[in-house]
Amino acid sequence: MSLVWVNGELVDKSAARVSPFDHGFLYGDGVWEPLRVFGGKLFRPADHLDLLWGSAGSIGLVIPHTRDELTAAIEATVRANHRTDGYVRVIVSRGPGTIGPDPRKLDPQVSIIAEEYQPFPTELYGHGLHAVVALSQLDPFNAAHVGRTLNQLHVVRAKQHALRNGCLEAVFYYTDNGVAGCTEGQLLIVRGRQVRWVYGGDYVAGDTAAGLASGLGYEVARGFARPEDLLAADELFIAGTSCGVIGIVRLEGRDIGSGTEGPVTRAVREAYRELTRGGEPHRPEAGATGLSTLPDEGGAE
Repeated sequence: MSLVWVNGELVDKSAARVSPFDHGFLYGDGVWEPLRVFGGKLFRPADHLDLLWGSAGSIGLVIPHTRDELTAAIEATVRANHRTDGYVRVIVSRGPGTIGPDPRKLDPQVSIIAEEYQPFPTELYGHGLHAVVALSQLDPFNAAHVGRTLNQLHVVRAKQHALRNGCLEAVFYYTDNGVAGCTEGQLLIVRGRQVRWVYGGDYVAGDTAAGLASGLGYEVARGFARPEDLLAADELFIAGTSCGVIGIVRLEGRDIGSGTEGPVTRAVREAYRELTRGGEPHRPEAGATGLSTLPDEGGAE
C-alpha cells in the first residue's frame, strides 16, 4: 500500500483524486519540487523548499502552508510509507475553479508522494548513458522551461525523442544556443582538472555535486556553456535529485572523451554515495561550495 498526502489527509494512492476542474490539470497551473530521503532523513529539505517557494512565486501561486508545516507533512508521508530511502514529490496546484483560465478565488491544493523512483537502470552506473539533443529549444523567459511548473510537456517530448533513438536521456539547449541541462538533472562538464557546473536544471543536486568535486580537489566553476563545450569535454555527467550522479558517454552518436565514464565522474559519484548513505565526506557548508563564476558568454542564469 502506498499513501499520498492530499490537503492534510493521508489516503491510499488508488483513492487520491484530482478534480477535472483543477487548474493544475486544465492548464498546468501549479508547481512541484522533488526531494530525496536517505537513511530515513530528508536531504537538504530547506534548499528544496526555497526552490518550491521560488517556483510558486514565479507564477503568482500562494502555498497554503508554512515551511515548517509542509516539512512536517513531508516527513509524515515518508514515515507512513516506511521510506528509509526513496523519492518525494511535492505538488501544489492552483486548485479547482471554472473551466476558464481565471486564477482568482481558487484554493491551492497540495499533494505529497513518497515513492521509489530510479530513472536509469542501476547497471548503467559505471558505464554511462547515451543521449540525444531534444528537438525543441527552451525559452529562458518561459516559466515552464526554467522552473518546475506542472506544464512539463517539453520534458515528456524530449524523453520520447530519446527513447525513439535508443537512448534514455535528452539534453536541452536554450533558444540562444546555450546548454540548459537534461531531463533528469544538471550537467557538469569536465576538462582536465576543471569541473564546470552548467546553468539551469536541478540546483540542489548540481550544488551538491559541485561541492563534492571541489572537496576532491578539482577546480569548480559555474557558468554558461555552448553545445560545442559538451562534445569537447573529457567527461560529461548528470547530477539529479532522482538519479544521483551518472555519466553521459555518447551524445548524438559521438563519444564524449573516451566514450566511457571517467575518473572524475566516478569519484564524485562515490563521494555522493558516501555523503548520502555512509557519512559526510567532502560535504560543503551552505553557501561555501568553493565555486568561481565563469564569464557569461550571452546566456542567462
